[in-house]
Amino acid sequence: MTRRRKFSRKRNAALSRGNKFSAKIISMIIFGAVCCFFVVLFFIHNMPDLDHLESKGRRASIVFESYDGKTIATYGDLFRNVVSINSLPKYIPNAVVAIEDRRFYKHCGVDFIGILRAAYTNLVHKRIVQGGSTLTQQLAKNLFLSQDRSLKRKIQEFILALWLEKKFTKKQILSIYLNRVYFGSCAYGIDAAAFRFYGKKAKQLTLYEAAKLAGTLKAPSLYSPFYNPAKSDQRAETILACMVDEGYITKSEMKDALQQKDKLSKLSVPMDENRYFTDWALEQVQEIVSTDEEDLIVRTTLDSKLQQNATYVIRNVLVEQGFKNGAGQMALLALDKTGAVRAMVGGHTYGTSQFNRVLAVRSFGSAFKYFVYLAAFENGTDIYDMVSDMPLSINGWSPKNYKYKSVGNISVLEAFVKSVNTCAVRVARKIGMDKVVEVAESLGITDVNNNLATVLGTSGTTLLDITAAYGTTMNNGQKMTPFGIISIKTAKGKVLYRAYHSSNKQVISQESCEKMKIMMKELMVRGTGKRAKIPNIDCYGKTGTSNDSRDASFIGFAYPLVAGVWVGNDDNTPMHQNITGGTLPAQAWKEFMMTAFGLQKKVDEIEIKPNDANNIKNKNAAMLQKKRKHKKISDMLK
Repeated sequence: MTRRRKFSRKRNAALSRGNKFSAKIISMIIFGAVCCFFVVLFFIHNMPDLDHLESKGRRASIVFESYDGKTIATYGDLFRNVVSINSLPKYIPNAVVAIEDRRFYKHCGVDFIGILRAAYTNLVHKRIVQGGSTLTQQLAKNLFLSQDRSLKRKIQEFILALWLEKKFTKKQILSIYLNRVYFGSCAYGIDAAAFRFYGKKAKQLTLYEAAKLAGTLKAPSLYSPFYNPAKSDQRAETILACMVDEGYITKSEMKDALQQKDKLSKLSVPMDENRYFTDWALEQVQEIVSTDEEDLIVRTTLDSKLQQNATYVIRNVLVEQGFKNGAGQMALLALDKTGAVRAMVGGHTYGTSQFNRVLAVRSFGSAFKYFVYLAAFENGTDIYDMVSDMPLSINGWSPKNYKYKSVGNISVLEAFVKSVNTCAVRVARKIGMDKVVEVAESLGITDVNNNLATVLGTSGTTLLDITAAYGTTMNNGQKMTPFGIISIKTAKGKVLYRAYHSSNKQVISQESCEKMKIMMKELMVRGTGKRAKIPNIDCYGKTGTSNDSRDASFIGFAYPLVAGVWVGNDDNTPMHQNITGGTLPAQAWKEFMMTAFGLQKKVDEIEIKPNDANNIKNKNAAMLQKKRKHKKISDMLK
């Protein structure tokens, strides 16, 4: 009995200890579950509502089109139609899955095997070379969470991915992903990307185009078909190989796709060459309608072919002659008879500098004499009236003539053709500067200084304003007002604005314009604008050069286009003394106008690397400094 009692006591004690241990384990499990509940509650309390996936905020998009309907620029976040995977070729979603998430159809939203594989690969390479995020996690991060790398965000991404997988089917998740993911260049969704890069609908994409778009997802800027076509092609080839490995396509199909490389649809937007114009037009759009509420389509006046030609001409002239003669930048503007902007190039490379030199206030030198002589004609002067070309001094100020030898009295026509400064000053002094200022302001030139030095171009203006002012003579005295927008409508087709232009106001008499045309035409035949003359085309123009060759310009017209060209440096440093309005600007004007009249075709594109202009400019500056030093030494020896 004693032995049984002892055994019973031991058994009861053991059971008691076991019950206490079990109770502790259960308590710990319950406590852990409660803690996990509150931790999860903490991380999900501010997570987004998955019932309203389309409510995610974005910037309204503005699509700019050329006058013939070609897309030339896009601002804001470009979204287009929501497409169903069932309506797309199978190779489009397959390309994305093959490169972004091979185990997409096998995991639960979080790929634990992929995470382990990525961790091992990164450990072997001792750096991050592979990620473990799934498409579902990417969808959660890109659409609903911030881009910070905090632990909270990562846990939320994990929970949200599981939540998405429970709420939607794999096909639905992939469809949402393809319709909302960012492909670069402001394009969100596969349909927007197809339109942005290839000017077509998503369902029209070829296998190779689909591979190139899938390639942008890893790094939209690095693999952009616009900015890095070579890297984009390499990435596309890698994706096609992955599709072969996964059994989505055969090697034969991959070979056929690679042969499409040279047959790609033409990229819908030439990179950057239109942005000087569309940046300017965007400001006008914002003054006309609200740009924050809905997507807009803006039809503009820009001629995409003329714009490409203008860009080529600017770059060609700078590369061939400009840089080595101390000219770092160039601008060109072309308007038609209505004032519509047909080409606007504000510099040689938008990607290097977004500053639009068409809108910059600069000195146009003798090009201002155009207003002087128009004012003179409006006040009874004739082109055959005589004026003295002798040296002149007014209160200690003595205007000089550039490479001109005085002969006594010459006609107003001769004074204009030879751009004689002393003659222009005498004409302005005779009729009164008030009359000159009045004419300039009536043609759209503002803030004109009312002094005789203004005759020689010391009062600054913009290439846009002075080109339009010259267009008034082309229009026989009717004022030309530049504009760039034809219509504005919503993405659904509702017209919000349409340009309407009545007859322009007559500000200069036709008689004065005819006299000015005679002088401008003669200047191009035997005067300072000879280099701009186009055979068998009636051309009219005027050169302009500021002090020390800091600015050089040529403004002229050949019906129905008026165009202006400016060349100089942004920091206002002088160019070489041989650069005048009759050299580089006249040459560029002629080449551009010849392309406009179909007399000269645009050749291969010219690219100016960021350092090209700076390297040549620094070299020129060093040479100039050396010359100045030698000059100072020689002065000391005298």
